[in-house]
Amino acid sequence: MKFSSLVPISGRFSGLFRVLCASAAIAAFSCASQARGISELSTDYPTALSVQIDPSDISDEDLNEIRAAGFEFVRFGVRPPLKSVNPGQIDYSKLIRRVRNARLDAIVTLFGGREIWGHEPTDLGGGQREKLFANFAAEFMNAHVADVAVWELWNEPDYKTFLNPALFSNFETATAEFCSSIAQLKNPPKIVMGFGFAKLPFNQGQVPPQLENAFVSGAKANCLTDISIHPYRSIPETAIADYGKLRAKLDQLQLGKVGIVASEWGYASYLPVRDRNTQASLILREYLTNVAAGIKLLNLYAWKDRGTSVISREDNFGLKSKGGEKKEAFASLTEFLKIARTSKKVSYDSNGSLNKLVLSRGTTLLHVVWTQNSDQNVLIPAAKGKKCTRVDFFPQVHHGSCGNPVEGGVAAKASSYPVLFSVAD
Repeated sequence: MKFSSLVPISGRFSGLFRVLCASAAIAAFSCASQARGISELSTDYPTALSVQIDPSDISDEDLNEIRAAGFEFVRFGVRPPLKSVNPGQIDYSKLIRRVRNARLDAIVTLFGGREIWGHEPTDLGGGQREKLFANFAAEFMNAHVADVAVWELWNEPDYKTFLNPALFSNFETATAEFCSSIAQLKNPPKIVMGFGFAKLPFNQGQVPPQLENAFVSGAKANCLTDISIHPYRSIPETAIADYGKLRAKLDQLQLGKVGIVASEWGYASYLPVRDRNTQASLILREYLTNVAAGIKLLNLYAWKDRGTSVISREDNFGLKSKGGEKKEAFASLTEFLKIARTSKKVSYDSNGSLNKLVLSRGTTLLHVVWTQNSDQNVLIPAAKGKKCTRVDFFPQVHHGSCGNPVEGGVAAKASSYPVLFSVAD
């Protein structure tokens, strides 16, 4: 990924700039010659797409297939060299090199254990848990800052699996220690997100205030550039309103430069709750929702199923089965990415249950329509003489005619399975 740079300050103002930077407590960040944050991310798509991988079970063949499918990133977690949280002692440096060799960029999530530093009391080793984690995270970041595009501090601290609720205040200290450490780096990372919130932060009663305070402090110190959330929900489109609420709250907190990233979000195919066709529809709607909301980066959970039980939710989030079979979600999403590559969002309208997203790709307009429940009639604008192609993604991918034109365009029926109409000269 490429990042744009600020224009260098020259002439008589450069000396003053250096003096101000030298005296600032956060000089390592405020004086960086390049702009930072997710807004500087360059992507071939209206929303850059990542997919979650398992560091212990990802092959080079997988990585190459992920890149060929249209993904630009993969996300994985990095844990301390402690058996309680990293029993396999994964060689993360080697994994990062393999990711780069596949022409992918990495989203690396740095986290310790439920007790901040590991899971067991014996993990502490006589040290201060906050300092131990901060040192580990800063040292790993410094060692790989040139090879990792996006960093994320922690994963779901508001969920007790990843952080003991009794240690929220300690987590604030650990974050401050981490920010102090990376402020000393000669080459500060361009994007550092926090904290992969499991629930919507700054929404009353959702996230403990200590965690929100830790994020605000880190962001105002120019340590955390962006906020990362996990917007799991049954109806993808409801995330648009939540993104708006979060954006308004960040602006109110004078964090207008802080971007929003969906660093984990997916849908499982597990019986009898959801079949694979429904999973495919929801995953494509999830992507469309993030494009509609102007979210720059989405990480999809996950590349491959964790297990083989057809009735287990946690076993079945993958685009592929545990054995490597491609699910319907793989075909629909990757076909959409082929069409949407190099496109930009033009508009998004929602009228009750009907959703209409318009993208532009050169002189071609891509109209995507879908509903949240019952079918609805919709008119696709297409002037006389325009070439119109309809793309259905379900139950199989199919390119065909848009049908007979009517006054003002083409009449169609929208359902919960998104359909695309390509209108070109």
